Amino acid sequence: MLQARSDVVFEKNGSRLIDFRKCDKKLGSKDGLFKLTRPVRPSWMSSELYEQMPEELVIRAVKNKRRTIITTLLDVEKYPRTEIIALYLKRWHVETDINVIKTIMKMDMLRCKSPAMVRKEISINFLVYNLIRSLMGRTAKHVDKDPREISFKAAQDTLVSFLQMLLGTMGESLETKVINMLEIIGQHIVGNRSGRSEPRAVKKRPKPHKKLQHPRSQARRLKRYQGK
Repeated sequence: MLQARSDVVFEKNGSRLIDFRKCDKKLGSKDGLFKLTRPVRPSWMSSELYEQMPEELVIRAVKNKRRTIITTLLDVEKYPRTEIIALYLKRWHVETDINVIKTIMKMDMLRCKSPAMVRKEISINFLVYNLIRSLMGRTAKHVDKDPREISFKAAQDTLVSFLQMLLGTMGESLETKVINMLEIIGQHIVGNRSGRSEPRAVKKRPKPHKKLQHPRSQARRLKRYQGK
């Protein structure tokens, strides 16, 4: 966090207790600043890394009825308590984004075999992913919606449908077709999915068959793949 110069927002560990009556600076009801002192260097941390850690760190804790949120966003005017909690609840977007990459973009199974080609395959998929997200952002601005309200699958399918048409068009006609594409994508609005939570379990069961580790033409002749 410190090395990356980024802020964090996460839920308090359930085993840790926070007493808002003992905060170093009270910012409001169930909202306060706490000063943490650097502990003794743990055995797994190098002396060089330990010396880079600050001797004191100020964090902010905010609480609602269900949870206590810890953050390094300390400015109460710029980051009100309600917005800190709302920001934490948006963590579900991480789950949906990973699901989009794995299922809709079919990255759950990589097809390349060498490390260099696997890295290239991942890079190309992320390039396409960012392209579609950029298209969704432009669509959201065009139809006056939040980018999260635009369907990723609809944006992907519409882009594929328009691709050949866009490649063969130039000038003002190209811009007109792009606007048409944005309007079609903007018609597919996803529902409100705030506060979602899903069980950490998979429904799909593994199949009892052996894994195919040879080309099919060769596997047909091998006894290891023959049924009993």
